[in-house]
Amino acid sequence: MMKSLSNEDLSDIGKWPWSIVPSRAFGDKRLKDADRRVLGALCAFVNRAGGCWPALATIKDISGHATNKSVFDAIQRLKEAKYVRQLRPKDYQETRSGWKSNRYQVLWLGDEPKPTMEDINTARKLQLASDDGPIKEEIGGAGVETALNTLSHTLAHAYARAVQSRTGQVRNVASEINHARRLALSNISIEQVRAATVQACDQALARRAGVPSLADVARLIGGVQ
Repeated sequence: MMKSLSNEDLSDIGKWPWSIVPSRAFGDKRLKDADRRVLGALCAFVNRAGGCWPALATIKDISGHATNKSVFDAIQRLKEAKYVRQLRPKDYQETRSGWKSNRYQVLWLGDEPKPTMEDINTARKLQLASDDGPIKEEIGGAGVETALNTLSHTLAHAYARAVQSRTGQVRNVASEINHARRLALSNISIEQVRAATVQACDQALARRAGVPSLADVARLIGGVQ
């Protein structure tokens, strides 16, 4: 496993002048070249535990993407493929508003434990000063709240499409947004929602029950209240 240098070797420019990327990413056909560029940009900021939190605008500039939205989409794919883990403030006894930009962990092997709070704090030296203050990550000119809303709607639509394809029933996406938001906050992926919805529909059909709600799907995924 390739590791970064010790904390004493950190550069004053706020990021490494090179990027060490998980070698398994190069031959992974699930990833696009655009995803690998974003992964490389994240790896320019990681410490030994893989912790980093460059803003979307910073990743965009380094990776050569045209928009913050395309960076956001690439990060979602990297999360689904288990190259990146999004860290949640509640896992470190922090309020959600306590982190002004998203914290990530690059996964070299895919099954690394979550970093400790000390690991997160040592990653601070590698973040650009502009990424470490009270900022809002932007997607298409909007803030974090818009990004969350976008992901919530995407998850709700993934649920609705899976229900329709499995049962032929049409679901009202608007009525499922609150549950979709909880899933988004819990770092649940689109593929997890899709797979769990199919499973919930099959179980409901076997019992001759009604169409499962997104709340039923969340309970099936587990850990989401």
